[in-house]
Amino acid sequence: MQFRNSEKLKKNINIELENRINNHKKNYYLQLNAYNRKFLKYENHIKGKSTLDKEDNYNICDKGTLLFNHIEDKSIKGNISKDLNIISYVKLEYNDFKRCKFKDVIFKDCIFNGNIFSKCIFENVLFENCGFYKLDNINIFSDDCIFIKTIFKNCNLENSVFKECRINDLKFIESNLENTIFSNMIINNNQISDCDCRGIKIINSSIEKLKFEDKNITRLDEYVFIDNIRIDKKYKKSYEEVAKVYKNIAKKLEENNLINCASEYYYLSKCIENRSLTGIDKIKSTIYWLLCGYGERPTYALITSLEIIFVFAVIYMFTGLSINGATVNYMEAFSYGLAERNVITDFMSSLYFSMVTFTTVGYGDITPLNLSIFLSGVEMFLGLTMMGIWTATLARKIIR
Repeated sequence: MQFRNSEKLKKNINIELENRINNHKKNYYLQLNAYNRKFLKYENHIKGKSTLDKEDNYNICDKGTLLFNHIEDKSIKGNISKDLNIISYVKLEYNDFKRCKFKDVIFKDCIFNGNIFSKCIFENVLFENCGFYKLDNINIFSDDCIFIKTIFKNCNLENSVFKECRINDLKFIESNLENTIFSNMIINNNQISDCDCRGIKIINSSIEKLKFEDKNITRLDEYVFIDNIRIDKKYKKSYEEVAKVYKNIAKKLEENNLINCASEYYYLSKCIENRSLTGIDKIKSTIYWLLCGYGERPTYALITSLEIIFVFAVIYMFTGLSINGATVNYMEAFSYGLAERNVITDFMSSLYFSMVTFTTVGYGDITPLNLSIFLSGVEMFLGLTMMGIWTATLARKIIR
């Protein structure tokens, strides 16, 4: 989960995604040929005339099998009970649903193997105790599928693919999302509760709201990868929402004892949050980032310390130092004319004095003059502070 390798990881995930889709097509035709040889039957094409204003229904009966159907422009229905369509104990295998509408439907104890849902709308739909996974028979939701008030409860969605879909309100409850891939998604509201999300991958997606509502704990592992979330730079609120998503992910990773992974997402959340801040809050956040990378980058503290030492070394050359009885003061030298001086030697002496002052181990062989006395006190204070920050940040990372 190292974001320094994010492009390589994204490339590998895209390759895996294409392999899953290609294997799905290959397996579909293998199963179709076997089906033809055994039953002398071919694919069934069912075309409807559903529009936004008119429904052309297709009823699925309980305890049946739906096999090798291409269903287009249909509203999927079942047995009506209290204004809901209930479909139970149905086996749906190798079907292609295109531009179909699933509204007010409950799928209960159903099996989905090798199906493709493209340009479909799922509104007020509940999948309960359903299986969406069988080896080499994954299900694919793609091409602008829309999920509105949809729930997957106690479902096995392992290795499923969600590609180019819009999630307006979707809940995964006590479900298996292991190795599921979400690609090019628009996620406006997604809730995950007590799910197995090991190996889950989200890439090239826009996420407005992703939250975890657990009674127990959602399982994550080090193979989880959530790509840099797309941000609408026109709106300040977009930065705040993305920062909150990263914080939620970091918190959940920490609960799974994946501390290093959690720290990466926490760092990302603070960087994104910084862009939404203004005034004093932004200044404080930027200083915190420069000093130690929000507590996650010990090298930042080291680099900042070296910069302080270097800057003060240059300043001392102009404010005055006494080195073995000789005065180094380039402000006076410029005023009264430069005598023969070795600039490199003077700078190295100033750098040495700056370093021992910063680390508070001065030997007394170089004495500050005039304004340098005050500046050396300032540098000493900064040195004590930065050494404490660097030590604490480094120790925190090592212990983790």
